[in-house]
Amino acid sequence: MFKPGGVLWLLGHELRLTWRNFLARTAGPVRIGLRIVLLVLLLWGGYWVARGIADVKPDLGPIPLTVVGGIFLLLMSFMVAQALMLITEALYQRGDIDLLLASPLPPWRILLVRMAAIAINVGTLYLALAGAVFVWLPLFCGWQWMDFLPTVLALALFATGLALVLAQLLFRTLGPRTTRVAAQILASLIGAAFFLAIQSQNYVPAAERAQVYRAVLTRLLPVLGDATSPLSIPARAAFGRPLEFAVWIGVSLSVYLIAVWWFSGRFIANASAIAGVGGGRRKVDARVRETRGGVNVSLVRKEWRLILRDPLLLSQILLPILYFIPLFFIFGTRFQREGLQQYALPGFAAAFVLIATTLAASLAWITVSAEDAPDLIAGAPVTRDQLHRAKAIAAAAPVILLLAAPAIIASLAAPWAGFWLMLGGAGAIVSVCLIAIWYQKPGTRKNFRRRTRAGLFVNLGQAVITMSWVSATGISVSGWALAAIIPVLIASGLLLAMHESRPKVV
Repeated sequence: MFKPGGVLWLLGHELRLTWRNFLARTAGPVRIGLRIVLLVLLLWGGYWVARGIADVKPDLGPIPLTVVGGIFLLLMSFMVAQALMLITEALYQRGDIDLLLASPLPPWRILLVRMAAIAINVGTLYLALAGAVFVWLPLFCGWQWMDFLPTVLALALFATGLALVLAQLLFRTLGPRTTRVAAQILASLIGAAFFLAIQSQNYVPAAERAQVYRAVLTRLLPVLGDATSPLSIPARAAFGRPLEFAVWIGVSLSVYLIAVWWFSGRFIANASAIAGVGGGRRKVDARVRETRGGVNVSLVRKEWRLILRDPLLLSQILLPILYFIPLFFIFGTRFQREGLQQYALPGFAAAFVLIATTLAASLAWITVSAEDAPDLIAGAPVTRDQLHRAKAIAAAAPVILLLAAPAIIASLAAPWAGFWLMLGGAGAIVSVCLIAIWYQKPGTRKNFRRRTRAGLFVNLGQAVITMSWVSATGISVSGWALAAIIPVLIASGLLLAMHESRPKVV
């Protein structure tokens, strides 16, 4: 297994590549310093957690089992969502997979290692959090909690196996052309399920929420809190029960290995089918159409068409809408029931501005930095300012229109609330569009999720500007419009400073 081409040898190679990519992302003294500070804080927090639980004996009562089981269920949903996206990328973006498949190694071995790397990737954050506590437990003789970390690792393998099964079912059901978009949407829905579940409580009147919480807990206790139920095995394994720990490790490995074996049996055929997607000849439209609306309108229309013709990119861009829609319905429900005259209206207004600004920043990067034909555009008979203005309009206009609906409802609740919401949203959206123009980071649309970010200080400045506008919106809607001048001045001054320090284009 350790010889070249063996499973452990390939896994070591994957881990080296992952470590190399991590080092590339952390290059520079500032980023290295931040990583060191984060590591120290993580270990410091883990020290106190380990010290606090070292003398605590795991309780197999219904409440602890239900709480830990619910946490594991939540983590598994996040892991499945992330693994599904990574597996889909492994199929469609390929990378070095073609080179590996052309080698004399069996496909199942390659996929076994590649999917193990994905499992480690999806579990890295949670393993780091658990590991910060894990390293201190022997110091305090907290051996009864030592099974928690391998239980989380087994959960990552189990979630990766489920994601492999989902990916294969999607491919067989929908075919190669639709699977990528469907997997992206499904992963987004799974990942956002926790947020949507939390927001669902806002549909329940405040006086009835305690009763609803008790009803939910009462239904979960017999399922996750039963010490004899198979669904409580992960929680019991984390609590150091030897038999349950062995069963959980065995089940997770079995699910992972069976899923890899089933997936590898069709992987080459799936990869070949994907390679043939889009390979047909397109009929060339030789008709010449008159330019309608002038150069600016044509440029804006071009940007919108490029986005709309790419369903995968569109699904990635519209992810913030997944959070926007339930927030809008909760906003409308509360307005109808309570009038939103108190704290709720400023909070909702600020949340809408924040989500809209995130969406505008994504669109601005696509229209400005992810130009498919930069040389062609550079040779067009338009000025650079005119081009940037059209691209900013293409990014900002849809998002500002999206804010119109909550602004109308806010105006019904308070006469000036809708105006302040639109004004604050427009200020934040215009700011992030200008920053995208001043600090461009060229990339390709297919790498939207892994796009290159601007420097640390640019990202920090954009975050401060965004939060200043969000704060100004909430303060204005709450009736303190004069006090909102302070965050507006902060945002304007920082934006002016970023304009003066922008890279000069000759």
